[in-house]
Amino acid sequence: MRMHGQRGKAPGRVPDFGKAAMTDAPLTPDERKADLAALPPDPYRLPPVGSWFGPDAERHLIDRPKFCPMCAADLETGGGITTEYWAGDLRVFMTWCGACGWFGEVVRFDMVTIEEEEH
Repeated sequence: MRMHGQRGKAPGRVPDFGKAAMTDAPLTPDERKADLAALPPDPYRLPPVGSWFGPDAERHLIDRPKFCPMCAADLETGGGITTEYWAGDLRVFMTWCGACGWFGEVVRFDMVTIEEEEH
């Protein structure tokens, strides 16, 4: 982990609540650049709008499994990995859970028909 400065603060306009209260005054362009520079990089960086892969990347972020099918742990915060590949018209998410070690494929369907046995 990289620390910034002596107290571990990121450079730029980071609020210090121990001093004067922040105001709602609009930022100058230079202040805005410094404010944005203090933010961490976007972990979900998407391709530029209009690029050939943009809609697929957006759908991946929306449709990928969020929780492990075995233990229900959060895949993002628990160290899980989800990779998407296509097999014909199927979208398959190869998934590994960092919490329980489960590894398998999660397939998204548009429609499923299930027959129930007579009792």
